[in-house]
Parts: sequence; C-alpha cells; structure tokens
Amino acid sequence: MEPLRNLRTNFVVLPDLPLEDVLEIFQFIGISQPEILQLVDMSKAMKDGMVDCLKIFDWICDTSGDQADNSSNQDQISPTSQWLEKDEIFEFQFPAELAINVQAMPEELLTQLAGSGCQIPEVEDRAIELKQLLFVLACIRCGCLQHSWSDQQGRALTPEEVNLYHLVDLLVKPATAARECSFVELMAEGPQPCKWFVSHWWGEPVCDFTACLRQHSKDRNLRKATLYYWVCAYANNQWNVRGEIGEDPSDSSFRRAMRKASGTVSIVDKSAVCYTRIWCIYETYISTLEQASHTHGERYLFDIYTNENPDAREAVGITDGLAAIDGTGPKQARRKRHREWRFPFELIQKALDIRVEKAFASQEEDRRMILNSIAGLEELTLPPAEVHEGYNLLNNVLHGRFSAASFAKASATPGVDLARHAEALSFSLLESLTIHFGGDCLEKLMDKAVVILAENLPETLTDLFLGFQSCRKLTDMSAVALGGALHRLKKLKRLEIRLSSGPDISDEGVYALAQGLRSCAHVLEWLSLDFMGNKGKKKISEVVDAVSADALVSVAGAQDLNEPDV
Repeated sequence: MEPLRNLRTNFVVLPDLPLEDVLEIFQFIGISQPEILQLVDMSKAMKDGMVDCLKIFDWICDTSGDQADNSSNQDQISPTSQWLEKDEIFEFQFPAELAINVQAMPEELLTQLAGSGCQIPEVEDRAIELKQLLFVLACIRCGCLQHSWSDQQGRALTPEEVNLYHLVDLLVKPATAARECSFVELMAEGPQPCKWFVSHWWGEPVCDFTACLRQHSKDRNLRKATLYYWVCAYANNQWNVRGEIGEDPSDSSFRRAMRKASGTVSIVDKSAVCYTRIWCIYETYISTLEQASHTHGERYLFDIYTNENPDAREAVGITDGLAAIDGTGPKQARRKRHREWRFPFELIQKALDIRVEKAFASQEEDRRMILNSIAGLEELTLPPAEVHEGYNLLNNVLHGRFSAASFAKASATPGVDLARHAEALSFSLLESLTIHFGGDCLEKLMDKAVVILAENLPETLTDLFLGFQSCRKLTDMSAVALGGALHRLKKLKRLEIRLSSGPDISDEGVYALAQGLRSCAHVLEWLSLDFMGNKGKKKISEVVDAVSADALVSVAGAQDLNEPDV
C-alpha cells in the first residue's frame, strides 16, 4: 500500500470533487468505475454529491495497509479485500520508484506516472484530454501546498491563482526539459487530434479554465473517449514557440489546429482581457469569419464560456445555437435561455466595448501580421492601419454574438441601452438566432423592445426562433413590427414565433405577419406560429396561404390558453 500513500501525498491533494470527476481521475490511473464506486460507498466519502478524495485514500491505507496484521480488521473490509489484493494493478500503475520518492516535485511525479510519452510530429494532433487536465490540477495543488510554488516576484501562489504564465515556468518547461518537447507529448501515448480549439488568455487561472472546458463537454455531450481540446500552452513546444507559430498566421500552429477542429471554445476571464490579446482576436476572426464551414459542409461553431459568475456553482457558456443539454422538443429554447441567463451581464457589457484594433501582443511583429491579415493585406510586415473596414466587421460580429445571447435579459433590465444591443445584433452576420423571452420578461417586456428587435434583425438570418409566450404586455404593435421585419429577411428558411397565452394579438397583428411571410415564402421551408389564446383567428388562414405549399407549416390559433412558459 506504500505506492497508494505516496499517490495520496503527491497526487490527490484535491478539494472535494463531483463524483464524475473522481471517476475520471481514478480511471486515468487504472482503477475501474465499479471499484471506485465501492470505495466511495464504504469510506463514506460522499456528501451532498461531492467526494472527499483524501478520505478515500485514508480509508484504504488505514483499513488495509496499517492494519494488515490485524485479522479482525481484515474481516471488517472483506467486501474490498479482493480489490486490495490485486497487486498487479498497483505494480502496473505505480512503479516501485514512486514509493521511495515521497518528496517528488510535481514535474518529477508527472514523468513517473505519465510514462515515457511519445513523439507527435504534427502540432494539430497535440490536443489534451480532460482527464489529463485534471491531472494538471492535481500537480498544481501539490506544487502550491507542498512545495511552496511562487511567482517571479517571490509571492507564494495558491492553487486558485496559478495561471498558464506560472504553469509554463513551474511545470511545463521543467517537465519537458530533458526532451525539449511539448507537454502533451510527455503525457500522450499517441496522436490526440484536435476536436475543439480553445481560445483564451494565459492570465486566466487554470482551475477556472478547466472548469469551463468541463462544463462545455457536458453541455455539448461530447464523447470523452475521443474528446481533445487544443490548448497552445500544452500543444506548442515551449522550447521552440517561434518555430511552431511561424511568420504567417495562416500557417501557424493555431491555424492548423483550427482547420481540424469542429469549433472554438472562447474562454472569457472576469475582465474580458482575452479580447484585448491579439492572438485571441485572430482566433475569433478565423472562427467567426474566415472558417465559416468545413470542407465537408458542417458549420464551424463558436462557443463562449466563463467561470466568473459568483452566483453559480459551475461555469456557464453561450453556445452557438442549441446544445445537447438543451434537449429536444418545444422546451429547447426555454432551456437555452435558462442556461445562458446566468452568463454575467457585466461581462457582456464589457465585451460590447471590445475593439480589435486596440489589441496588443507580447511580440509587436505578431500584432502587425495579425491586423494585416484581418485587413486582407498580402504584405504582413507593414505597419497596420489604425482604422480599417476589416476591423469594423470583426468588431460587429463579436459584439453581435454577445448581444444575441443577452438581448432578452437586456430588455428586462432597467437602465440598459437596448438600442446599443440591437445595433450590435443588426451587424452580427448571424445566420441562426434563438431568443426566448421568459422570466422577468413576462411582465417587463414591452412593445417598444420588440419593435427595436424587429428593426435590427440581421438580414443574414436563415433560422429564427422568437419566443414571446406569456409576455402579457405585448400587443398588435409587436406583431406588426415582426411582420415588417420579415419583408427584409429574404434568406429565411426556418421560422418559429410564439405569441400565445399572454400577448394580445388581434386579426390586425396576424394579418401583418401574413403579409410579411409572403416576402420570404419562396425560400421558407419550415414555419411554426403559435397564437393560442389570442383574439385573432379570422386571418390565420391567410398565414397558411402566404407560405409555399412545399413548406412544413404549423399554425396554432385556438382560444384555449397554454400554461405560462416561464
């Protein structure tokens, strides 16, 4: 049991963790799920859904190692004696050297546990697994709590403070010094191709960074067996960073990884510093403008996550469209609104002030070549322009992403400049938009806000969902404004508008919507309108007549009231 004691000392210096994270860590070191579930149960380490990792290890050592000569105690733990006697597990996972190296520094421990690693020539295949990131967190806690890690000024660091600037100096470079390789090559057994690219600022604490990726994987219901996030600090060889980046952003390791990815996860710190860093700006540019689709036709996704909500126990994200966690059926949009409502509104307000041309870089040549790339110049070494339409285009797209996710909340928040959010939305170039007005909006959403929204819906939309169900202050004015907006939306293929059980819509409002639908009827493929509980019934047939016979149409207009959709 000595290797387990050392593992407890050097590795599992962790706070309480959710059970699923504990399972990932233990499976990473070779202990199966049924075995660890049995240990959690017998050691009584579970409380309020969280697992005390140290309690598990203390229980193992106390009941089997220190008491090994006490037959009565052995009888007490018979349910796990078979597991504890599997010497081959311990010998295979925890080599003998670990038993004599109790004071191992984290990088030494990493080398011992991770094995000899491998060589991965292609940098885009050096993404990192979530379970490997959890292992990094364990090393951070070990370094701070047992080995007094400090920053360059000599100030002691806590695990919650360690960022990638610290980690590269304290762990990544010391651990890879012998081979002068990337950190992933130290841990991996073979290529780990990029599935999701991660855009972030190195000053974000690693614990917050990891929390965002954990939540993202849950929200998207990603398969953990093949889930690899490409993170530059771990993927690039820190002994040859300039060689990995190159002289042209389009040939850089970042760009090569993004070409292989399904999408980008943009991690936003509490001050949105990430969007003042030129490489984060470049990654946003590629994600939202240049790489609109893969060669096989799938849309490239751009999700935004943060762990800066003091009122939430977990990270929260703004996803590009619906996520797997939103489920299926008529409540999808409502679940998305509930989930994204927790994104800090103050952070969104800061994001609306971002100007890409003001971004800075550690190396001035990086700033020059990236701004010139965004401006579409071939000569990347020239001094960049102070003002350019390419900068404005990217500013608008980025602001629009945040506006789309926050418009419902902004419309119900006193003192917010709603016109500013609407303007950002109008220039966003979004093709898909889902806004569900619930919660405070049921009593606070007014016609004026809907008029502002309708006037600023981007003309690039092909898929639009607007949920006004149970918003009691809305009248025909809102329906007329939405009908007017449809005249502009010439690319719209899918449309769903819910105006039931609250809005007071008469035949006038229904007729206005029908007239608007005639403008986009030739491209509309799917339509769902819900007028349940409203007075306007006579004109509903005109809505159906306005749409092509080839389109799938669902129009509800009975007088029966739905339950409020809050």
